[in-house]
Amino acid sequence: MSVEVIAIGGYQEVGKNMTAVRIGDDVVIFDMGIHLDRISMHEDTDIDRMHSLDLIERGVIPDDTLMKDVDGKVKGIVFSHGHLDHIGAVAKLAHRYDAPLIGTPYTAALIEKQIKGERKFKVTNPIKVL
Repeated sequence: MSVEVIAIGGYQEVGKNMTAVRIGDDVVIFDMGIHLDRISMHEDTDIDRMHSLDLIERGVIPDDTLMKDVDGKVKGIVFSHGHLDHIGAVAKLAHRYDAPLIGTPYTAALIEKQIKGERKFKVTNPIKVL
């Protein structure tokens, strides 16, 4: 069985954390964060109303478009903790994956708040508490 770690964001920078791990045909994503410095550069922008591709282009959220080249099915999206550099992009990216959002009770509550504030995409992924 092959194992692959896919560095999507948050490497060689602080923010935009996102990693995928593929084991055989199963994929687990860890974190979907924002780059806080990039948001402050565009403070006049309402990111809740922006499309994810525009945010990717501005370097605010991870470029998960490379996931289309990853063989396997995403089985879950696990959040390590509730800081924005780890959960801030959940409302922009999670709807692309048919997988539950998984975190601690506190992190799950923060994720739910992020999703409720989203105005561009409807996120219907179930939230599971560890």
